[in-house]
Amino acid sequence: MNKQNSKTNNVVCINKSTYQTIDLDSLLSPLGHLKKYIKKGQKILLKVNLLNASEPSKAVVTNPLLVKKTAEAILKEGGIPYIGDSPSGQFTKRRLKKVYEKAGLTELSRELGIELNYDTTSKKVPIPQGKRLKKTPICNFILQAEKIIAIPKIKTHSYMIMTLATKVMYGAVPGLTKAKYHSLYIRRTSFSDMLLDILSIAKPDLIIMDGITAMQGQGPSSGTPINLGVLLAAEDPVSMDIAICRMLNIEPVGIPVLKRAKLRGLWPKDIIYPQLTPEDVKYPDFILPSTADYLLTGKKTPQQSPIVTTKCNICGYCEEICPKNAITIVTKIAQINYTKCIKCYCCHEVCPEEAIELGVLN
Repeated sequence: MNKQNSKTNNVVCINKSTYQTIDLDSLLSPLGHLKKYIKKGQKILLKVNLLNASEPSKAVVTNPLLVKKTAEAILKEGGIPYIGDSPSGQFTKRRLKKVYEKAGLTELSRELGIELNYDTTSKKVPIPQGKRLKKTPICNFILQAEKIIAIPKIKTHSYMIMTLATKVMYGAVPGLTKAKYHSLYIRRTSFSDMLLDILSIAKPDLIIMDGITAMQGQGPSSGTPINLGVLLAAEDPVSMDIAICRMLNIEPVGIPVLKRAKLRGLWPKDIIYPQLTPEDVKYPDFILPSTADYLLTGKKTPQQSPIVTTKCNICGYCEEICPKNAITIVTKIAQINYTKCIKCYCCHEVCPEEAIELGVLN
């Protein structure tokens, strides 16, 4: 990964788009077009957002049409694109195959003749400027990339409020290590610092944000798809996320990871919008998760807990992901030991049946 060009690292490009009218050349023109980031023969990782095995229509995963357009553009420039992410839960070839298939990426891979990552190995990497982490395992499919283009999705997140460009590289950490970090960094402040530590050693060269269909409400897996009709591109994740907050009428420092980024001196002095501005594409009625009520009211609300509903089909994903072993599968439903629960909402995040709701216990 190369260092950012100081002339463009605070530039955020915003275009209106549908999945059928994607024009990456126009979107990336203020940044120097795609050719600025790619040399012939380079291995280019498309770091997508693949939380779990989910159909693109649910807005949980990066839409494959945007991935396809990006891969085609890389091939045209002579690069060698490959697709990868570390979904939640166990990082296995079997899990990856299921996620790729459901997300529409297996078909895309066959059509374009490009690689899907199945390497589940990792290597411990030092973090020289880490606040919480001094080293961390990083997936080898990340380390082997000569350039990284991240393609995250605009989504809400019940624990971190929003999951955007500053969080997309959490997928550089293998499988259940992510659950372990939830256990170690219980407070949003420490968890945000951990995310920024990882970003400092696994920073994308370019970010293309999927904001055509986004997710609002109880994200990142149980929210509601919403048409925002925008694509964004930037080199700097913090600038990108601030722009999205302004577009959605969210105070950026209300997002935990952006607040920590500001305190760590990572905010740009200003952001340049060479095309549309956040005000041009403003969407003021965006619905945040219920865990973010404090952003709307200014008052601290009762902390919510995960609650298992009758939709539970005892698939076991929640039991597998829980960092405190607070969930057990008994008879016909998952049960939560609330004396162990740290309210990280990992179970809510991974449940494929949307069987875990968030609420205040009686």
